[in-house]
Amino acid sequence: MNRHMILPTVALAAVSGASGALAQSPESESQACFEVPEPVVSLSYGSRYTDDSEDRSDLDEQSNAEVNEALGPVDDFIVDLATHANAALEKEGAAAEADANCVIQALDQWAAGDALSELGSMNANLSVPSRIGGMAMAYLQATQVVEPGPEARQQIEEWLVARMTHSATWFEEEAPPKASQNNLRAWAGFAAVAAGDAADNDDLRTWGAESLTLVACQADEAGALPLEMGRGPRAMHYQLHAVAPLVVGASLLEDDGFDLFEECDGAIRRVVEFIPAAFEDQSLVTDRAGEEQTLFNGEDEVQSFELAWAEAYLAMFDTPDLEALIQGMRPLSNSKLGGDQSLIW
Repeated sequence: MNRHMILPTVALAAVSGASGALAQSPESESQACFEVPEPVVSLSYGSRYTDDSEDRSDLDEQSNAEVNEALGPVDDFIVDLATHANAALEKEGAAAEADANCVIQALDQWAAGDALSELGSMNANLSVPSRIGGMAMAYLQATQVVEPGPEARQQIEEWLVARMTHSATWFEEEAPPKASQNNLRAWAGFAAVAAGDAADNDDLRTWGAESLTLVACQADEAGALPLEMGRGPRAMHYQLHAVAPLVVGASLLEDDGFDLFEECDGAIRRVVEFIPAAFEDQSLVTDRAGEEQTLFNGEDEVQSFELAWAEAYLAMFDTPDLEALIQGMRPLSNSKLGGDQSLIW
């Protein structure tokens, strides 16, 4: 993946077979893969928020439940992929190969079914890219351990490229003004970078880099992202949601001729530094958002997955305040970033 990734040095096992997906040794045959769900081809749903929520912060309980139900099979699939991809890095020999093979076999089935190719609503187009990113990250890990057969490699990588090419075009031509520049664009940028790395596609890497730069360069001098600060009582939540793809996407690009951490006078670094500063001085957010934050008033608690990106950042930059913030929260994992970040970086 990248020189900053903490990955084992392994001799890749050749993966071949009747479908070109994988070949099993007697040892790997004894280890069952997870049950792969039917590929989810079509998605269409509305917003999680009430129609009258101007800052898109007031959840509509029924609509939110409908979105979760629609995305549930996809998200469960990504968790399984990340779990087995991480296991492939942790284990050795045939056991590692078995888990990596499971990931490749599962992605081959979804690629063969052209999953996520029919996105029938704006909100489906906004939320699917981060899921594609999670799948690409699992594939990147698996291919560190085994070599996919030529048919499986072609099918999976062409599918990842097709899905992210669609998303890139959609964000350029159809995304609403704010969504085309906020955390959702950052997640699409990260996903394009991950898929670009998985398929060695420079067009996706470049679009991903441009998207991440577009979002990061909006940061003010303190590192606050204005479009996220406009989310009322959930502004801090959305700042956290935006920093994850910015950091991990920029980290993936380090070996690809891009230095996004230096763009706009270190904008991504400012966005990162804003996080521990805001937990120390809540007025940094409340003064900008104009409202008390759910993450500060006890209504919500910061979850470890919201800080999982910190591992990638700390692998590159010595940041004591960030290290202190995540103290006691490891392992930090986010399936859309590839699972256990404490393992990967």
